[in-house]
Amino acid sequence: MPGTRFVFLLIVQIGVILALSRLMGFIFARLRQPQVMGEMVAGIMLGPSLFGLIAPHAFAAVFPKDSVNRLNVLSQVGVIFFLFLVGLELDPKLLKSRGRAAVVISNASIFTPFVLGAMLALFLYPRLFNDTLAMPVTSVALFMGAAMSITAFPVLARILTERNMQKTNVGALTITCAAANDVIAWCMLAAVISVARATGVGPGLLTAGKAVIYIAVMFYLVRPFLGRLQLVYQRTDRLSQNLLALILLLVLASALATDWIGIHALFGAFVMGAIMPKGTSLSRALTEKLEDYTVVFLLPIFFAFTGLRTEISVLNEGMLWWYTGLIILVACVGKFGGSAVAARLCGMGWREASAIGILMNTRGLMELVILNVGKDLGVITPAIFAMMVIMAMVTTALTTSVLHWVYPQVETEAKKQAAALAGKRMAVLIPVSLPASGASLARIAALLSPAADYVRQIIALNLRRSDDGDTLRGGSSYRQMAVQEALSPLNDAARQQQVPVTEISFVSRDVPSDIARVARQQQANLVLMGYHKPVWSQSMLGGTVHRVLAATDCDVAIFVDRRFTEPRTVLVPYLGGKHDRLALDFAGRIARNANIKLIILHVVQPNRQAKDGVLHAKSVVDRTFNDPTQPTPMEFRVIEDPSPVDAVVREATGVDLVVIGVEERWGLESHLFGWRPERIAHQVQSSLLIVRKATRATTDHG
Repeated sequence: MPGTRFVFLLIVQIGVILALSRLMGFIFARLRQPQVMGEMVAGIMLGPSLFGLIAPHAFAAVFPKDSVNRLNVLSQVGVIFFLFLVGLELDPKLLKSRGRAAVVISNASIFTPFVLGAMLALFLYPRLFNDTLAMPVTSVALFMGAAMSITAFPVLARILTERNMQKTNVGALTITCAAANDVIAWCMLAAVISVARATGVGPGLLTAGKAVIYIAVMFYLVRPFLGRLQLVYQRTDRLSQNLLALILLLVLASALATDWIGIHALFGAFVMGAIMPKGTSLSRALTEKLEDYTVVFLLPIFFAFTGLRTEISVLNEGMLWWYTGLIILVACVGKFGGSAVAARLCGMGWREASAIGILMNTRGLMELVILNVGKDLGVITPAIFAMMVIMAMVTTALTTSVLHWVYPQVETEAKKQAAALAGKRMAVLIPVSLPASGASLARIAALLSPAADYVRQIIALNLRRSDDGDTLRGGSSYRQMAVQEALSPLNDAARQQQVPVTEISFVSRDVPSDIARVARQQQANLVLMGYHKPVWSQSMLGGTVHRVLAATDCDVAIFVDRRFTEPRTVLVPYLGGKHDRLALDFAGRIARNANIKLIILHVVQPNRQAKDGVLHAKSVVDRTFNDPTQPTPMEFRVIEDPSPVDAVVREATGVDLVVIGVEERWGLESHLFGWRPERIAHQVQSSLLIVRKATRATTDHG
């Protein structure tokens, strides 16, 4: 049956598209490229440029010509809702907060590439364009200018978040310019489409009039109505199916309206997202509901559809590749040059100005959307379409690698601020995985200050595994709300302890390596982590904890929270190793800052002459706590026991906190796959602070 064959073929097509998109996205993520780049490449690979070239019969079977238009339907639905989500993530506050520099740079980053793109179109028109009614030179020049002007706001936000640049001056200014860029570019594209579709001055003026009425209705009628929907959501505290259906109908109605006006359905979806209330629980709930299905399922179909329309084989002459290089050059000069020069004229240094220019040159998915609009309008040829797709991929791929070279991570303001604070300070880096652990970690960090005259600082690190939603959420109001929720318990506890907090948040592909890297960049004295059971290990010092211990240069402490509140009695098992000495130091700090009772437990073998060892241990303890200005209530307890572990488990009964070093004799060793459970860690009922002395002395620990 034809219908059954169609469904079967569609399922096969979608399965192939999703599988290759996931694979290429993973590969490009490992190469430290935006995951969307891999999905774009996957779309090209599935088209005639690769799949059709190396396996033409299989390509014809999987993607017959009569099925392409059906894929187009799904892809257009995906792009409509993607543009709605992009508009939803654009915060108008960004456009008001950066002053003159943002206005100058955003305008330069739009109009410089627009002018250069239009001039390039005039040069290429007699050589590559068909002089037909569908491709008048005016429409071609306007479209090429608009296509050169776009910046991929979602991809740019993702890159800034990954490099932890979103709160630096460069990052905040760039994201503001990109937001303004998106708004202006889509308005320009709407104007270009109306010009391309108009058949005379009268129809053109009619389209402009309808567009003005549409904008007025959206801002003065629909926007207040959306505010009322936000109130409905707040009363029920849930996004009901009826409320979701109503909002989706509004998105579709807005898209239909702009399509009827003559400025494309995508513009209507974007405007609908742009006028939604920002930073609200409703916008966040909408993002959660829509983005996974849109980004994971529908957008790869759009990439595949774009790939099926892209025939790189038409560039079969050396001169055509020369023109492709010229397009890439003009695109980079327009975006990079316009943005960088404008930033330099606004008083920024060349390094910072260049970083802004490189970031603004990111085009990605947004460029593909515009190019497909141009092809549907008939204002570009298949050869120009292929050239521009290549340009979009090259400029996006260049961003991260060139940015790393021009503006390396160590040059960010966060690093400079950390260096300025270096000296007599106690900086504790706290990676927060579970929000509930933040409060107790902040209390422990506050207790570990070496002395009253030290500057205390908590560096709260919120890392999240890379996923597709980051393409939309990076640096957005959604992401900011998620970070605020994750770090809120820690911030509240730190505020009570009067310890300032520096927040760092970004998407991580390798959490342990990023923790170690941030610790070095921020010159942290200590990495303080909460304990979470490893997936592949029974050990508290296995998995991610083991990798952090192996990679981090500074001291590391693992806190096992067992209803920890305020310590009254702290036990420190001591055998004399370097990690034990660090445990003594930390316990002494806690005792001085909290006025508690401290028990030093020294375990010796029975029936053995160990007086020298006991005396040595006692002298070390006395030196550690020999401060007449801050006397510490301390008990030095010597226990004879053939099993140090049994002695600690027994003596820990009734204490509030055990501070213990990573020592083999305590049964505490760091292994990636540690299948031997540590008895002290699991049998002691009080909270634990397991500490490891830095393997390389890189910081002053007081």
